[in-house]
Amino acid sequence: MTDSTPAVSLIIPNWNGAHHLVDCLDSLYDQCRNGVEVVVVDNASSDSSLALLESRYPWVARIALDDNLGFSAAVNAGIRATSAPLVVLLNNDTRVAPDWLQQLVTGLNQYPEASFAASKMLLFDPPHRIDSAGDHFSLLTGAGFNIGAGEPAESHADPAWVLGACAGAAIYRRCLFEDIGLFDEDFFLVFEDVDLDLRAQVAGHRCIYLPDAVVYHKRGASTDNTSRAVAARAWRNQIWVAGKNLPPLLLGWWSLIFVLELIRLVIFSVIARMWRNLVQRRKPPAVSAEALDKSQPAPSWRQGTLVGHLWPEFRHALRLLPAKRREIQPLRRISSLRLLRILLKTRRPLEHS
Repeated sequence: MTDSTPAVSLIIPNWNGAHHLVDCLDSLYDQCRNGVEVVVVDNASSDSSLALLESRYPWVARIALDDNLGFSAAVNAGIRATSAPLVVLLNNDTRVAPDWLQQLVTGLNQYPEASFAASKMLLFDPPHRIDSAGDHFSLLTGAGFNIGAGEPAESHADPAWVLGACAGAAIYRRCLFEDIGLFDEDFFLVFEDVDLDLRAQVAGHRCIYLPDAVVYHKRGASTDNTSRAVAARAWRNQIWVAGKNLPPLLLGWWSLIFVLELIRLVIFSVIARMWRNLVQRRKPPAVSAEALDKSQPAPSWRQGTLVGHLWPEFRHALRLLPAKRREIQPLRRISSLRLLRILLKTRRPLEHS
């Protein structure tokens, strides 16, 4: 690292987030002086984001992408464009505590055996319950989840080893990306951080949770989590997380859980469609038959979530999975038993390293 190379590269992905950026960047200003470069990667926003950055935040570097390529591609563009040995990722819909960045840097330096670290993410609105105290992957549900979500803010007050970090507020050693690669851009959004978490653990890297690095997050403000398309993408990405990273025995267990969930989804979808059709037949028509637009097809089960959204994403996931798994499996440096012990314990005290 030369004298002109910053010590920290702080990367903020943004898409139509001008109304969030003010809170986020104002809270960062006093922390981002010497040795810290701040880069906003804009995913082809159609709002005033770029104009706001140019007029109000000249100390922030900007990367403008030509299209909305999603979270993974945006942060990857920021990582590639910077060179600091420490990389910090931060969502645009956040406000950070006055010492957040210092706590992240100091904490990661305090634990040289850690390759990355998780913040204590609290919900933006009072009473500021926990949003995430690190990330984990459940062998019972077969999905990633935020540790401590919904618990009181004072919970999870001690540092601990965790599976990984929510990429909405985390710090990484650049050498981690040089070893295992960047975020998988096919994910676009949702579970891309859990994929990186699991990939890092399989390769022998470790993540520390730092409770004094506090950030406030407007959960759901930048993503419509009720959208069928988002839910289907999350389901697809869940397949990739497990299929890419889990060793054969654990992948077999996950596959059993997945098949049971798939059966549940099919049964639920069929019953729900039958019930809606029954209710519609019993309802009197709102307009006369002559007034109906006969060019519109009648509702059918093929318009439901399962076939309309989940099935296309399922086929897409399976088509790309073999190549993704071949790329990741050579990185494996820990045994299946060691990974199993990590996955069975959400938090591991520092003395049990």
